[in-house]
Amino acid sequence: MIKLEGRLAKYKELISYFLIACSGVVIQLIVSSLTQNFFGFSFELSIATGYIVAFIIGFFLTKIFAFNQRHSKNSFREGIKFLLVSFISGFITVKGAYYCKYFLDEWGVFGKEQLMFNKSIDIAGLISHFFGMGMSFVVNFISHKHFTFRTTGIYHNFRLFFQRS
Repeated sequence: MIKLEGRLAKYKELISYFLIACSGVVIQLIVSSLTQNFFGFSFELSIATGYIVAFIIGFFLTKIFAFNQRHSKNSFREGIKFLLVSFISGFITVKGAYYCKYFLDEWGVFGKEQLMFNKSIDIAGLISHFFGMGMSFVVNFISHKHFTFRTTGIYHNFRLFFQRS
C-alpha cells in the first residue's frame, strides 16, 4: 500500500488536473448543449461558450487543487498567464472539434443523429467535441505546469516594457 501511495503522490498534480478537467468537460457539454438547443447557437459558438464558462471555473479549481497555489500572492499574474494559455487551448478545442466533425461527417462514419432518451444526439458532434477537449487537455496541463503557475519572468519583462513606453 505504501508503494502505491508513493506512486500516486508522484502523479498527484496530473490526477488532480485530470479530475478538474473532467468537471470542465461536464460544464462544457452542459453549456454547449443548452446554448445549441435552447438559444440556437452554432456548433462552434456553443463549444466556445462552454469553453469560456469552464475556463472561469477551471482557473480557480486548478489554482487551488491541482497546483496548490491557493496562498500565492500572484493571482493576477497567474490569471493573465492562464488566460493566454486558455486562449490558445480554446482555439485548439474549437478548431479541433470543428475539423474532426467535418471529417466524420464527410466520411459518413456516424449517422447524423441517433435517438437517445427521446432526444436526438449528434454522435459525430459529441465525439468531435471530446476530441477537441482531449487535444486541449494535453496542451493545458503542460503549459499550466511549466508556465502559468511558475515564476518565469515574462510578466515582469512585459511590465518593464510597458512602463518604458
